[in-house]
Amino acid sequence: MGIDKIGNKNNSFESKSIEYSTPLAIVKPLIEEFSITKDVCASKANHKLPDYWTKEDDALTKDWFGNCWMNPPFDRNLQKWVRKAHKEATANGGTKVWLIPVRSNTKWWAETMPDAEIRFINGEVNFNDEPRGLWMGMCIVVFGEQAKVGTHSIIDYRKVRVKFKN
Repeated sequence: MGIDKIGNKNNSFESKSIEYSTPLAIVKPLIEEFSITKDVCASKANHKLPDYWTKEDDALTKDWFGNCWMNPPFDRNLQKWVRKAHKEATANGGTKVWLIPVRSNTKWWAETMPDAEIRFINGEVNFNDEPRGLWMGMCIVVFGEQAKVGTHSIIDYRKVRVKFKN
């Protein structure tokens, strides 16, 4: 499900792509907290770490060792990325941390999230430095060694953005 334009004339989020650059206010503290070393779902323009894989590298076919970050495309393949992160955290260890839209109505959510720590984001996340944020519910999911499995919390994105800018 690609998202080109959502909302109305006065309150809309537009993107020509389903590739969203994660705001540094979200990812930088997570990189530090979890000692993340690899961005498994990036592009040359939006990678958050020096070690990263692009679409051409096809991370879905690779083993993910260590502590990894991803902000996958929010399309029909989202469940493949979630299931892959879940599998890799079990098979290859480390901690897998990622940003996705909340999809609690799906089978894959019900099957994978019991093994996760979930941090729901309150507020509209502004991808690609857009002035308006994406209105859909978003969360940070953590699988693996450092996950506080079965816990959830709320991140107030408005406070995070202000704190990060200062």
